[in-house]
Amino acid sequence: MLILGLTAIPSGAIAVDSDESAAESVRFADVQRVEQQGDFVTRTLVLNNTDEARFQISAVEGEFSTTVSVTDGSGDGSVTVVFDTQQADNPDAAFRVADANDTVSVLTRPSKTSQTTLPTGRYSVIASAGHTRIADRLWIEPPSVRGSAVCSVPASQQPSHIDCADRVRETGSPSVVAVGDDAVVQYRVSGLESAVQQPAPGTQPVFARNASTSAHTTHVVQWSPESDARTGQTLRITYRGGPSPSLHSSQLVDHIGIDTDADGEIDRSLRTAVNRYQVTSTGGLTVAFDEPITVADNETLLFEYHVVNPRTEGVSDASVSFGGETIHSSLEYAPNGLGNVGPGVDLRVESSEMDLISPQTVFDVAYDAETDSLNVVADSARLETGTYNVTVAIDSDIHADGEQVVLTEAFTVAEPSVDDLSATMSDTKLNVSARTNLAPQTKMDIDLTMSQEGTTYFSRCLTTVGKNGVVTCSFAPPGTGSANVSISYNDTVVAGPEEIEIESNVTTRG
Repeated sequence: MLILGLTAIPSGAIAVDSDESAAESVRFADVQRVEQQGDFVTRTLVLNNTDEARFQISAVEGEFSTTVSVTDGSGDGSVTVVFDTQQADNPDAAFRVADANDTVSVLTRPSKTSQTTLPTGRYSVIASAGHTRIADRLWIEPPSVRGSAVCSVPASQQPSHIDCADRVRETGSPSVVAVGDDAVVQYRVSGLESAVQQPAPGTQPVFARNASTSAHTTHVVQWSPESDARTGQTLRITYRGGPSPSLHSSQLVDHIGIDTDADGEIDRSLRTAVNRYQVTSTGGLTVAFDEPITVADNETLLFEYHVVNPRTEGVSDASVSFGGETIHSSLEYAPNGLGNVGPGVDLRVESSEMDLISPQTVFDVAYDAETDSLNVVADSARLETGTYNVTVAIDSDIHADGEQVVLTEAFTVAEPSVDDLSATMSDTKLNVSARTNLAPQTKMDIDLTMSQEGTTYFSRCLTTVGKNGVVTCSFAPPGTGSANVSISYNDTVVAGPEEIEIESNVTTRG
């Protein structure tokens, strides 16, 4: 006799089990979800009395269906399955597990006519173990473009998820980032989780400004010693194992030098130290210096040179050798340019203050699946004061609407400032306020000092910068008379001390 019973499961899911399978069961740890094309579908399976389960994604209307088997190798009773919607027709590449100790293997594959990107629509997500089978729903939507914004974040308080909508100043003035804060350029574009994967092409030892086949472009070498300083008289770049670019001895070099402070800009030029450039018959390039040069372990040798990309698409190995040390990169060429952030996603930074050979040295790029945003974060302490225009270009192949997406935001890096310090009495309270360009939620101290009849009164108020760029504190002074107000940031006085005169319900500056 078969006895059927209900299993406690997340809302929206359906499960049936029998008394014979009570020893082995599976459930979803999370509830039903909505995802965009290009993002990852992530589901955690909780296993009971088993270390194996099956996981299936199947279209409610359509032919798409694929199934994998997962194994809990870590022994924690759960397996988190990740499915890349951008590689739906290749389950071997699309499926992975979050824990390296767990495993996943493909059991059934979609038909050969399946699209590369998982089509929009409604899907069933099914997990089974023993005789237990649990089903939930999944909606795949097209990616969206919701604009962009700039905000600043205290470098010491970097949150796990950033939403510039909660941090943009309400003054409507141009975005100003104080030196020491992190500048965040947020592009509210969903569906980029698959494309923006680490390491980004622009962070590799060799990357192409434009990786389109046949493109006239430049390649950039950014070489740093792995440990100790390296000294050498020859720099070699070699292309092997795939299509190679064409190099020409005339008009070859764009930039060559050393970045001494990790800001992606050449600080010490080596152009006059070069004896010769030699293009090899195999498509490589040798740079010979007049005498040995040294690259410290905290420095980067930057070299940008002109090339013509190969006509055929494919992947080749690019190696850089200097001072007895060799590092490797993979260069992928395609008809549509593969961006320096990821396939079809390109970052461009323009500034009259800096010539950034390697922008991703300073500008970190990451996709936040929680907010469906592409975040470009820069440590302003590594930038010169001035204005920066940051553009993200997304190829038409990435977005379902078939249109290229280009979004640009600008911000200005300026020295920290605190202005408009004022103090007013309201009943028995002294209200002190000032305006600053430091990031919202920056911690600051406001101090009130006054002396009466030989006794010094001191009060410190711990506060944070508000969204509108204003810091405020209220005090209860012991009486009337002269007082001093000052504001400190990182134990340094940044405003005041300013003398004020406290009267009953009236405060004037001394």
